[in-house]
Amino acid sequence: MNFKPELLPNNKAGEPLDIETVIANPREWLYSNKLDGARVEIFGIGPAKGRSLKVIPNVHIQRMVKDIQLILQLPECVVIEAEFYSPDMNFAEIMHFFRSEDVTSDKSVKKYEALMRNNKWPFPGRDVKWATSWHKSLKLHVFNVVNIAMGDTTFLERKLYADMIFFGYETKMNEKNNTNSKFPSIDINKLELDMIQIVHKGFEHIDNLYQAYDQAILDGYEGLVVRNLNALYKQGRQTLKSNTVYKLKNDDVEFDGVILSVEEGTVAREGAQKTVNELGRSKTSQLKEDRVLSGMAKGFKVRMDDGRELTVSLKGYDHEDRKNLLRNPTDFVGETIRFTGMLPVKPGGMPRHAHYTKGNIRDAK
Repeated sequence: MNFKPELLPNNKAGEPLDIETVIANPREWLYSNKLDGARVEIFGIGPAKGRSLKVIPNVHIQRMVKDIQLILQLPECVVIEAEFYSPDMNFAEIMHFFRSEDVTSDKSVKKYEALMRNNKWPFPGRDVKWATSWHKSLKLHVFNVVNIAMGDTTFLERKLYADMIFFGYETKMNEKNNTNSKFPSIDINKLELDMIQIVHKGFEHIDNLYQAYDQAILDGYEGLVVRNLNALYKQGRQTLKSNTVYKLKNDDVEFDGVILSVEEGTVAREGAQKTVNELGRSKTSQLKEDRVLSGMAKGFKVRMDDGRELTVSLKGYDHEDRKNLLRNPTDFVGETIRFTGMLPVKPGGMPRHAHYTKGNIRDAK
């Protein structure tokens, strides 16, 4: 089956969308809460995969997906797209459970006990038992269902198809092929499945969207996803120019931090293996043995006011600027800078996509 997941367009950092212009007719759009989790692709048969179509190694997620496949009994040509998410965890915590093969194994318990003993604990406010237990709050939140056999379908058609599967609605689909499928009445939210269908809502006026965005932030979500009802599914990344889907999120928040060091970037060594991933994109090896130091800075190691540390990438620096940063780190260490990133939506979360724009050094506090 030839399939590539649709990816949302990336907003340009520091350039907010002109919502009132791009969404000229609100009745042609639906919105849903944007969850800050990990993408999961669920096929009619076979293992669950991530956004790059690599098999997810986590045994608990694979068990969840097998249960879903057993109950729904969907054909191979159907793909359910979902976000692996917990409302009780921040992004780093969710990814801990997503990336681990089995957090409950003896090996994992020993690993996290050692981290706690050596004062290298990565999850403030949590304990070893929490880090090595599988939590009921971790669920798959469905946001799209694609039937590849139907050909090009709009988002509205895909939403109605999802409703048929999950709630037993009888809806006429794909009229050009004269198909009228009936599904058993199944309400996944009432079954013992680790799956929830994300609610997509319409709005009459742009002010309704602003109110929904404010409420989403108050409720701990990353923001909103707004989709055009007539948008066709694109295998690959959508673009802002397509005017089909937008991310509304608070990704232009300013933070202050003190520079601790200048971090050097790496490049692939000569002869390092190049591969093509599952989506057909060329990539160089990221293994430590296949990387060499580049002689250029990749970012600043920064400590924020609350003591947390992170690496902030550089914006507006050319190659020569980056070389000079690395040659003269003492010119910058100890300086207070203002950098930009996405506001953490959960307590204890770090700013996401943090970047520093050249020249934005502040007076020391």
